[in-house]
Amino acid sequence: MKSDDNKQNILKIVGLAVGLPSSILGVFIIIYILVEKNIITATLGLVIILIVITYTFYLMIRYALKKQD
Repeated sequence: MKSDDNKQNILKIVGLAVGLPSSILGVFIIIYILVEKNIITATLGLVIILIVITYTFYLMIRYALKKQD
């Protein structure tokens, strides 16, 4: 049972790592459009992008640490 949990955690980590570039690109495109239309400021857009990246790394680390238990 523990082996199955480890495999699932490894798959989650790999999935997040593979999806990170496309997540960054997708969020960047949306933020760029919102800034161009003056819906949000450039600073707020940058903060949103950084939050998305930070949260993705947080999830990767969380699953990696869970794998060690």
